[in-house]
Amino acid sequence: MATILVDADEWDARAHALGGTSNALLAGLAALLAQRAGRVTAEGFATLALPVNERSPGDTRANAITAVDVTVDPAAATTDLRNIRAALKQALIRRQEIPDERWALLPLSPLLPQWLIRRMAGVALGGATTSGSSNLGALNPAANRPDGTDADHFAMRTLYPGVTQATMHHTGGLLGLLSGTVHGEVFVSVFAYQPGRSNSNDDLRRDLSSALSEFSLTATTGWGCPRPVGAAG
Repeated sequence: MATILVDADEWDARAHALGGTSNALLAGLAALLAQRAGRVTAEGFATLALPVNERSPGDTRANAITAVDVTVDPAAATTDLRNIRAALKQALIRRQEIPDERWALLPLSPLLPQWLIRRMAGVALGGATTSGSSNLGALNPAANRPDGTDADHFAMRTLYPGVTQATMHHTGGLLGLLSGTVHGEVFVSVFAYQPGRSNSNDDLRRDLSSALSEFSLTATTGWGCPRPVGAAG
C-alpha cells in the first residue's frame, strides 16, 4: 500500500491542461499503474472499474453502490485525457440504460457459502486485467477536524482484512486507487498485489512516483516530515 498527497490546485490544473477532469486524471494514473503491473489486455488496454454512488436521501442500504467498467489506453493517458473523459461519460450513460447484473446478488452475501463468495469476488473484481479507480471528490471539511481543528493532512485507505495470498492468486491479483480532496490537498491511496512480481510498499511507492513524474505532478508522502516524490523520484 502507498499514499501520496498532491496540491489540489496543481492536480486540477494538470487535469485541465490534459483536457480532462479530476476523475479522468485518477483513471489515467490507474491505467498507467495497471500497464506497469501487466494488468492489461493482449492489445495493451486497461479495464478500470469505477464505483458509482447510488445512495439517495433516506437510503439505509449497506451497499448503495454499483460500478461501471471503462477500457482505456494507458499509452495516451499522460498526454491527453480527452478520450478517457469521454469514455467515463459514456460508461455512466450506459449504466443508466443497462444495469450491471454482477451486483444483483450482493445483498445475499451473508447467506451464501464461503466458496461461492470467493467465486463471486473474482467475478466482481473483473479478473487479472481489471483495476479499480475510485474518486470521492471533495469531502466534507468536517472529516479533516477530528478534534475540532484542521489536521495537517488527511487520507483514506482501502483495506482488505483477512485476504490470503491464495485468494490473490485465485483472482489474478489486485490494483486499486482511492482519491479525494480535503483541505487543499488531493490524496491518492493505492493498494496492489500482483502474482509473480515483487510485492512491497517500497516497490509500489517507486512505481507510483514514476507514474506521477510522467504526469508532471509532484507529491509528498509521509506525515510529520514529508519528503518530495514525483519528478525527482
